[in-house]
Amino acid sequence: MAKRLTDGNTKATFVPAVASISAPTVAELTDSGLVALENTVTDDGLDISFDEGTVEGNVLASTQDFESPGRSKAAIELTYYRDSSPSSDRMWSVMTRGTAGFLIVRRGVAAGTGYAAGDKVEVYEVTCGERKPMAPERESYEKVQLKLYASGTYSVESVVAA
Repeated sequence: MAKRLTDGNTKATFVPAVASISAPTVAELTDSGLVALENTVTDDGLDISFDEGTVEGNVLASTQDFESPGRSKAAIELTYYRDSSPSSDRMWSVMTRGTAGFLIVRRGVAAGTGYAAGDKVEVYEVTCGERKPMAPERESYEKVQLKLYASGTYSVESVVAA
């Protein structure tokens, strides 16, 4: 079995608009207003998890309990490095509290490869929270944590359209 390597094979982008969550276009993913994240987010700083509720379906006639998946909720937090050049510090200057957009994540393809029709991507409609500068560390660069709130529909199995 050939396992997929994560090192260098994750691309993440913050884009201002997507017309279709299930089929974002190459043009939307290469728009001039986007923020490329893969060279700023730390190697362990793309943290996406899900919480899922439970719907109970117990009935009087049964001696067993039954349940189904309920609502799901995405929890997204990014940890990234500040850039010493203000013009290159786009995460800090663009992704401020209240900024709405879409987080796009592509896995399993070299990060340097541009988006192409047919790529499988995750699409999350988000609103940025407050930027949280992290405590200074020895022998480290300045880091920031940013919570992204799932503020609309998301899809973990979208396909890029032409």
